[in-house]
Amino acid sequence: MAIRVIVVGMGPRGQEWLREIGKNPDYELAACVDTDPAVLKQASSRGVSPRKCFTDLRETLQQNKCDAVIVATSAGDHVEPCELALTHGLGVLVEKPFTLRLSEAVKLVSLAEQKGAPLLVAQNYRYMRSFRTVRRLISEGAVGRVGMVVCNYYRVPQSMSVSLARLNNSALWGAGIHHLDALRHILNKRVTGVLAESFSAPWGKLPRGGSMQLMLSFEDETRALYSATYESSGHQFFEQGQEFYIRFVGEHATLHVFQRWLMLCENGKLPRIVRRGPRKISEERILLDQLKRAVLSGEIPASSGLDNLQTMATVEACLLSAAERTWVNPQELLDDQQ
Repeated sequence: MAIRVIVVGMGPRGQEWLREIGKNPDYELAACVDTDPAVLKQASSRGVSPRKCFTDLRETLQQNKCDAVIVATSAGDHVEPCELALTHGLGVLVEKPFTLRLSEAVKLVSLAEQKGAPLLVAQNYRYMRSFRTVRRLISEGAVGRVGMVVCNYYRVPQSMSVSLARLNNSALWGAGIHHLDALRHILNKRVTGVLAESFSAPWGKLPRGGSMQLMLSFEDETRALYSATYESSGHQFFEQGQEFYIRFVGEHATLHVFQRWLMLCENGKLPRIVRRGPRKISEERILLDQLKRAVLSGEIPASSGLDNLQTMATVEACLLSAAERTWVNPQELLDDQQ
């Protein structure tokens, strides 16, 4: 029997989830929710029955049977629908960022555990083919022990969601949180120290934090340098106006990732291109499969809310470090929440 799901938030990501659900025989759309009637009308014009469109999640849950809720609202509006769905014992898949505060994320994870309800966070970058390939190569020992990671992300000024454009530290809440989650997933290590600077370019039009740079310490003496900006120039003709480059420096080899290309430079050997393999399923499909197994069999998902607390603690450490101009240990922030 198909899993009946409600999608909350009919913006761009909500629309993407509708398309994924429509293509997935394991799922059935029970209803969609948005507080803006005009947005709901637009969803209806794209094939969603008006009878399935609601402006209030509480009312929706009263009138519809469902097994799970996908929360794709703006970043600052994740907590209430997650809390309501979990209180009803429903599975939840929430878009990144999980929440805007670590304390809120901890409370939602605790509620999910009390209710025995699956809680997943859609950190889908970790499931991109490039990152999956990098994780496999590192886990197989192709580069040896990783000592240093250098990661740079550049994006030209763009039209972004109103909620993100209004936030301070948009580089962190937009791309940065994806990359930090992917890095710790690839390395399979916790972040133990963060030194951050959040700023805006002199020509920038975003609130403070349209650009940022970080120094990161991981377990086992791995170090990383990370920089990201939404205020770049000259990348207009790159895919989606962005450039991404990351280098993993290991004991036996250095692995370069540039956009979609991977190059492995091994000691004593000529550099070689590494294929990412075919894209059999989308990143969203991977997350839906995790949600399905969690709902039907109680399997603990790899992208669980509990796992994402490490990412949220790292993000909060970035914010504190930038404000206080000092090193911050995310693990101590998590300990303080106990």
